[in-house]
Amino acid sequence: MAGSDTLKLDFTTLDVFTSTRFLGNPLAVVFVPPALRERLDQETKQRIAREFNLSETVFLHMLENEPNQNYIAREIDIFTIEEELPFAGHPTIGSAYLVLHHLGWSHVNTLLTKSGPIRIEALSQGAGAVRAGIPHAVHIHKQTLGKLLDSPSSTDEVAGAIKSGLSTDPGIREAELAAPAVSIVKGMSFLLVRLPSLEHLARAAEVKQRLDFSKVPDLLDQGEWHKSFVARYYYVPMATSDAEDGSKNFEVRTRMVELGFEDPATGSAASTLASYLTISEHAEKGAQFAITQGVEMGRRSDIAVDVVAKREAGSNEVEIKEVYLGGTAVVVMSGSISVRSWIGGWLVHQFGRATRLLSCIKKLAALKWYYQTEHHLLEKLHNSLRMLCALSGEVPEEPVVSKKTGAVFEKRLILKYIEENGKEPGTDEELDPEDLLPVKTSRVVRPRPPQFTSLPSMLKAFQDEWDALVLETYNTREQLARTREELATALYQHDAAVRVIARLTKERDEAREALSKVTVAPASTGAANGDAMAVDNEGLPESLVEHVHELQQQLMKGRKKRPIPEGWASSDEVAALQQAAYTDLAVSQASSLDVETVSEYAVVGGLDGKADIYSIQANKVERSLDIGEPVTATVWTGSKVILATSKGSVKVFDSGNETASFQVHAGAVTGLAVHPGGRILASVGVDKSFVFYDLESLEKVSRGYTDAALTACAFHPDGNLFSAGSQTGDIKIFKTDTGEQAESFNLGTPVQTVVFSENGFLFAAAGKGQSTTTIFDLRKSGPAAQVKELQTGDAQTLAWDYTGQYLATAGSTGVTVQMYQKSSKSWSEPFRTSTPAVALRWGAQAKSLVTISREGVVSVLRPKEE
Repeated sequence: MAGSDTLKLDFTTLDVFTSTRFLGNPLAVVFVPPALRERLDQETKQRIAREFNLSETVFLHMLENEPNQNYIAREIDIFTIEEELPFAGHPTIGSAYLVLHHLGWSHVNTLLTKSGPIRIEALSQGAGAVRAGIPHAVHIHKQTLGKLLDSPSSTDEVAGAIKSGLSTDPGIREAELAAPAVSIVKGMSFLLVRLPSLEHLARAAEVKQRLDFSKVPDLLDQGEWHKSFVARYYYVPMATSDAEDGSKNFEVRTRMVELGFEDPATGSAASTLASYLTISEHAEKGAQFAITQGVEMGRRSDIAVDVVAKREAGSNEVEIKEVYLGGTAVVVMSGSISVRSWIGGWLVHQFGRATRLLSCIKKLAALKWYYQTEHHLLEKLHNSLRMLCALSGEVPEEPVVSKKTGAVFEKRLILKYIEENGKEPGTDEELDPEDLLPVKTSRVVRPRPPQFTSLPSMLKAFQDEWDALVLETYNTREQLARTREELATALYQHDAAVRVIARLTKERDEAREALSKVTVAPASTGAANGDAMAVDNEGLPESLVEHVHELQQQLMKGRKKRPIPEGWASSDEVAALQQAAYTDLAVSQASSLDVETVSEYAVVGGLDGKADIYSIQANKVERSLDIGEPVTATVWTGSKVILATSKGSVKVFDSGNETASFQVHAGAVTGLAVHPGGRILASVGVDKSFVFYDLESLEKVSRGYTDAALTACAFHPDGNLFSAGSQTGDIKIFKTDTGEQAESFNLGTPVQTVVFSENGFLFAAAGKGQSTTTIFDLRKSGPAAQVKELQTGDAQTLAWDYTGQYLATAGSTGVTVQMYQKSSKSWSEPFRTSTPAVALRWGAQAKSLVTISREGVVSVLRPKEE
């Protein structure tokens, strides 16, 4: 792909907090050589972390000549599948084990993280045991969930959020209400839930609702501690004893569970629990903790935490001085991964190479005489050895031969070329250092050049070379001055062109606005030539207007009394959705998705100019279409697949063959929508226009203009209204038959997606940069029309089911389903997952969801079959 470069990186995976493979918490460590550091950008690291799909992936930055004993610190970057973390517990322990034990770099005692340096050390007890000093600022908050519920100032919203997220088990529920909230550092807090028995701990995973701590703001103390991540950490104390030095020993069983997801080992939560128990049990001499986690999920993890504490004279409070997190690990597998670094990292690398090349040129200029004077000697060596380096064209001092092509290279040059490119020069074949065979030759001693046998001759050579450098510098300065003049001229011309374009655009928009306000009074006699005045917004032809009106009457009659179809998905089935199948498509940079529910097929479009037809039942790609232009929007109606592109095209495919192609928009097409009757297609684009097409005659039938670039569109379920979202945040409602604007709503940010509910009076919209989805009521106007804001996270796509009960959202923060209960006019959230997606659609009877990720992975979510 243009603008990309292939990198080859070694990696090792480990199981942390265990000495037995396939237990503990998995971790991947990717080794980053110094030569590849500039080329491995942030986006590439994030893609690698998503490929491993582990809770964390570490990038260990190597130094030259490893193990380099001149430096005692190594830098690590920690990534989850969604973002980079400044610090995490099990990646630190896993990296420490890899460095100190597996690699044997015993001189290293510090890991440099984004949160600061972390001291590490190998322990004598236990094979491969290591520990790390954990940053801490322990704080125990005053409130509990129980106190908030009993407080007279607690609102109904806070009480509802707490009650809906608590366990239904009476014993666990009581423990959750009494649990203290404790912060290990500012921004990282845990609700430490002490359970009465291991039986209760086994039932902790049965919690079906997420406890949204953002809706319980008074749980954490005000001030610097107020904004923080909060999660529940369940524990059962197993044994307590006193050590000979006055400290205490604790054995604890723990679990970290939230909505069915369980973490095998949580170093930050274990450190928080150990600090809290040290304070609450008054262990003023410190404490040692043996914490066991992950047993219930089959990945037992043994975590050691040592807490150094002190009680000041005259005080009853124990103060935490040091916290050490310890454990061991075991290597599971090693290998290499090939990835593409994008153009930004490549340019930085090339700039660095250009800088180094300039320095080399200056050095070569000073040594030019050396190569000129010994040219005749090299010619003799060429004739005698008959071997020339394929890179430099010179006789190699340390020759090696490629096994694949038989070419001869200078060893130091070919090794550097392989490190940067991974291929053999002049070919596309991969080449490794193991593919090079050394060639033994007699050592050639180069004689001293004749002109360097006396001081006068040396001074003359230096003077000649200085004169040449001065002339070259003068020529370079002249070239630089000319280049600056050319650049200034080009910038001036570009600035002038931008001003002209801006002026013409303004005049065009003013002309359109004036034209839209023109009214033509009827004359006493008709126009001589029968021509009608053309205006921007065009109505539909008479035949299609009649079609729209008839269909509207039919759909409106049965809408209010329409029952939920038999066999439709219940709220319990929606809440039980989980990944049942997934496939990695050929489409890269996926942008859009639509589903044909009758035959259960999906079409996925990508910015790489391809589209895949995917069979949901067979879980495989049935056909691939080469569109030739980046696909921006996709719809499926009947047997037709319709795709829009960033170059303004709208292409219609029927049974895999292109039957029509429209080039109406002057710029990217940003949205497609199909009328409920299936005959009219609509498209919107950045050229501020919306266009209607007749899918029977395959012709453009009308066009309308707005005052801003359009970003999304949808038809009302009755077909009489058409909505278009704009870059300015307005959602404009037009009459389908005439193209006239009927209403306008404001979202406040560029509209990203809009969709109507099947109940006929609600529609949902989401904007760029928002973490909410807004529900509008068509029966109201102005700010009063915004009847609800749902906390869905970034929503790039919305999909309402046929009954109007379930609104699905997809974005970079994951997939959610919001449920609207008509009887109580209230909303709830039965389903949420953190897997990112760029688009989604409901399957048959709303019993499945089909999602597509940016990387082109299509997933099918269904309830688990009994």
